[in-house]
Amino acid sequence: MIFFYVVVSVIVLSILVTIHEFGHFIVAKLSGTKVNEFAVGFGPKIFSKKYGETEYSFRLMLFGGFCALAGEDETSNDKRAVTNQPWYTRLGIFAAGPLMNILLTFILLVIVFYIVGSPVPIVGSVLSGYPAEKAGIIPGDKIVMVNNTKINDWDTLQNIINSNSGIKLKFTIERDNVILTKSIVPTYDKNASKPMIGIVPQYKRSLLLAFSTGTKQAIFFSKMIILSLYMLITGKVSANDLMGPVGIVQAIGTEAKSGILNLMTFAALISVNLGLFNLLPFPALDGGRILFVLIEKIRGKPVDPEKEGFVHYIGFILLIALMIFATYRDLIRINIFK
Repeated sequence: MIFFYVVVSVIVLSILVTIHEFGHFIVAKLSGTKVNEFAVGFGPKIFSKKYGETEYSFRLMLFGGFCALAGEDETSNDKRAVTNQPWYTRLGIFAAGPLMNILLTFILLVIVFYIVGSPVPIVGSVLSGYPAEKAGIIPGDKIVMVNNTKINDWDTLQNIINSNSGIKLKFTIERDNVILTKSIVPTYDKNASKPMIGIVPQYKRSLLLAFSTGTKQAIFFSKMIILSLYMLITGKVSANDLMGPVGIVQAIGTEAKSGILNLMTFAALISVNLGLFNLLPFPALDGGRILFVLIEKIRGKPVDPEKEGFVHYIGFILLIALMIFATYRDLIRINIFK
C-alpha cells in the first residue's frame, strides 16, 4: 500500500512540477533567454540529452525539477542571460511557472466536470421528510426563481437556501411547461451542517457547463488557499497544521484509491496551491524573484545579482527547514514514532 502511495504521488507531483517549470522554460525560450538545462527531478542524472544550447535531463528524485536559466543568480556577460533581460521579460519568465499551475488547475477541473456533469437547478430527487417533499416538489421540477431572484445555476440556489434558514421562501418552478409557486422554509440539517430543503440536483454534461463550473471551483480553491495562507501568516492557524511531503503522499494515495476523478480534483487543488504559494514575495520563490524585478523597476537600477542570489539562497535554506518541520509533523500525525 505504501508503495502504491509513493508511486502515484511521484507521478502526480512530477507532472505538477514539470508543468510549472515548463512555464518558465517556454517563456524563456520565446523571449530569447538562454536556458542551460531543463530537468525533471533532482539529484544524479538518469538520462540527459543536449539539443542546441539546452540540456534536457531526467534525474533520480522525481519529486521536483528545475529550469536552469543562464545568469539566474549571478552576474553574466552573456547578453541572453536572464539577468540582462528587460524587467518585463524577467517578470514574465518568473510569473509563468505559477500561472501554468493555475492554468492546469482550471484544465483538470473542466475535464472532471465534463465527465461527471455539472449540477443544474432541476430537481433530480427529493429527500424524504424534508421541506421540499412536504411542499410538493417532485423530480423534474425546474427552479426558475426564488423570491425575486432568478435562478440560472445551482450555486445561486444553494447560496439562497444557505442564507435563509427558517425563513419562508417563495419558489417559482416550471413543471411540464406550467409555472407553479411553492412556499418552502429551509431547515438546518445537523448532519450536513447547513440549511437544506431536501433536493438533489440533476447533472448535465456540456463543455460550456464544465467551463463555468470548473472556473468557479478553481476560484473557490484559490480563495480557500489564500485564506489559509493569510491565517497562517497572521497566526490564526498553527504551523503544526502544515502538510509536508509525507502528508501529501498519504493524501494523494487516499484520493487515488477513491478513483481517478477524485485524484484529478485533488491534483488540481495541489496545483493551484503550488502556483499561489510560489507567488508569495519570499526569497527563492518565484514571488521573491518578481519582487526583486519590481524593486529594480521602482529604484531605476538593478540589485546586484550576487547579493540577490545570496538572499535567494538564504530563502531556500529556510524553505528546506520548513519542509523538514512539516515532514516531522506529518510523521507525528501518523504516529510513526510510536
